[in-house]
Amino acid sequence: MVNVTIDPLTRIEGHQRVSTEVGADGVITDAQSSSLMFRGFERILQNQDPRDAAILVQRICGVCPISHCLAATNALDNLYGVAEHVPKDALVTRNIFQALNTIASHATHIYVLWGPDLANPAYRNVLATLKDTGNAIWKEMVGRFAPISYKIDGIPIPAGTSYLAAIPEKKRLQEAIAIIGGRMPGPVTPYPGGYFYKPTVADVVKISSYYLQVMDFVSKYTLQVPFDAWIANTYKASSPKKAVNFVVEHLQGLINKSLSTNDFSREAGWGDVEFYAAFGSQLVGETLLHLPASLKHDSIGGYSDPSKINFLSYGGFYKPENGDGYNPSSPAGDRFLTSGIVTGKLEHKDFDPSKVTESIAHSFYENNDNLPPAKGETVPFTDPGKIVYDQGPNSRYSWDKAPRYDGIPCEVGPLARMLAIKEPLVTGLALAFHENGYSAANVYTRMMARMQETTIIANELLKWVTVDFDPKGKIAVPLDLSKANDSHGMGLWEAPRGALGHWVSTDSKGKVGTYQCIVPGTWNMSPRDSAGIPGPLEQSLVGSKISAVGNALGVDYSNPVGIFHIGRSYDPCISCAVHTIDLTGKNAPRALRIL
Repeated sequence: MVNVTIDPLTRIEGHQRVSTEVGADGVITDAQSSSLMFRGFERILQNQDPRDAAILVQRICGVCPISHCLAATNALDNLYGVAEHVPKDALVTRNIFQALNTIASHATHIYVLWGPDLANPAYRNVLATLKDTGNAIWKEMVGRFAPISYKIDGIPIPAGTSYLAAIPEKKRLQEAIAIIGGRMPGPVTPYPGGYFYKPTVADVVKISSYYLQVMDFVSKYTLQVPFDAWIANTYKASSPKKAVNFVVEHLQGLINKSLSTNDFSREAGWGDVEFYAAFGSQLVGETLLHLPASLKHDSIGGYSDPSKINFLSYGGFYKPENGDGYNPSSPAGDRFLTSGIVTGKLEHKDFDPSKVTESIAHSFYENNDNLPPAKGETVPFTDPGKIVYDQGPNSRYSWDKAPRYDGIPCEVGPLARMLAIKEPLVTGLALAFHENGYSAANVYTRMMARMQETTIIANELLKWVTVDFDPKGKIAVPLDLSKANDSHGMGLWEAPRGALGHWVSTDSKGKVGTYQCIVPGTWNMSPRDSAGIPGPLEQSLVGSKISAVGNALGVDYSNPVGIFHIGRSYDPCISCAVHTIDLTGKNAPRALRIL
């Protein structure tokens, strides 16, 4: 047995450690996921004016501050009793705000945080065995996805065309967010009861122009199928089977032209989505399309026991057709991306927020176990001698708590959301994998879900900007500050990475008594709970092979590209920006003030 530890796991800001036990056959037998940083925001917010929360919590994450801002704003809408009265145009503005951030975040993940692993030299070595065809596939992979300042065998490799092209699009989307956010990161415009700033006609025109430029990137790099045709035949397909058949038939047409010439370029019709859709999966690529090889990403990152995993969505984006107001508990169908629970066997159930709890049995906390977040506590260990990450699965080994839904770990993120809304393409792929002996969730379905969700939100964004938003509409309702005395609020939202919840309670003076956040990374990267059930990442690592293409050329413990793919397929972003722990006793948490 060999221990293989990746620390840090992410390319974005560290703080995540994955430790695995790997057999001589290159198969992972055990895994531990450890978050390495204590996030002190729950303590920072104590005794603050609750209205400050929407600004302060953005510092939890520099990548998706908007998601935290809106989750907090939802909690404050609930706290002040105005959620049912927030004007429709304020809700549409929040939708636009989040949609821009989601598209930017997904593009960053696909091209900058996950995609570079497709240029791992292990794939070159495997594909070389296929001679000309394999070399042509490798040429496309490294030519599209290689990162900046990359070398293979000491030889500098030019940055990939898709990688480079995605970076200015991220900047462009950040600029679009700033138009209605004041700045990005750290926007200042969302507010309980509505929105601080009413976008003008000029703002709408500017955002529309940014959108058109981003869609130009999509047509050149991401999808070679016309965007409207892709939406019509996948997202709007009449059944999952028809959506999958459309994609398979489209890919088959490309293959019929390309295999004889070994031309898999964009000029030959291979957008990045088409390329990965064909070559990423053994079932799709080899079984259905009869390709000579695939990356076999559908055989790693799955769940062996469907009874120990759910897929959870809190529901994201308000429905403009509902008019003013929304339901803070996000019942089924209330939001554009509906809330829902999908079991490991792909059964659908309604979401009930009262079933969310957090276990600290394997975390560095001293508070009570299995508390609901509305009653949650954040009491970190103060003895550094207890903070050890390598004492095995029966120890405490993470700053993450272990959130559970009705006692079951949940994967959150694009795959969970697409399953919850029964999106035809992703649902069809999941069913196909399930029916053919694969895990419905795997690295391939996670990445395809993220790509598909990006197209869906891009499609809806244009409608929110040009049709649903009225620059002359009402943008806010007044607050009665006394409503916050001895009150509580719950903010359920969907960050790009998954279900995000904020819970706040106040004292008799209207100041924050307790504040709890359960972020997507806490769901996906969680440690074991009090019942000993591993979190989603831990489960998905066990049984997976660590080397390229299912250990095709043997086991390489020094280059565990399988672990990279699995861990990063969840788009992990562990708490960043501000962290605090006071061991001196001189500065009580209630005295802290962040301006």
